[in-house]
Amino acid sequence: MTSSLFKNTGDVNGFHIEHILANNTENLQLFSGDEEKFKSERNRLGGLLLLKGRDNESSNAETYKKKLESYANSLYWNETLREDSYKSKLDFTDMINKYKLNFRAMNEFGQAELEERHKLLYDMVSQIWS
Repeated sequence: MTSSLFKNTGDVNGFHIEHILANNTENLQLFSGDEEKFKSERNRLGGLLLLKGRDNESSNAETYKKKLESYANSLYWNETLREDSYKSKLDFTDMINKYKLNFRAMNEFGQAELEERHKLLYDMVSQIWS
């Protein structure tokens, strides 16, 4: 799967950036209606995923709860937002414990969750390059 991240391109086979926080009124209100803050925050790495082909188009401006369905059977990073991704994943659980990483399912996604995911990426990168 990893090699397809780099080899496959185009609308159907390529991977596209997915904003967890869709550009909609509901998510804008999570930032008290401050459009500038919303736009800059939703572009932080903790708020971005990769989705294959047209899957990104299909989730477009959906609510977060609906987007979670699109993250099933996609890249593992995406799936870690979902509750069902943690069942019977012993190697993953061991890695979380070994490196003290704050992975958890997120049934809601707002400013605090965005910050948490952003920090999680930092913690993972710190492990890789330490």
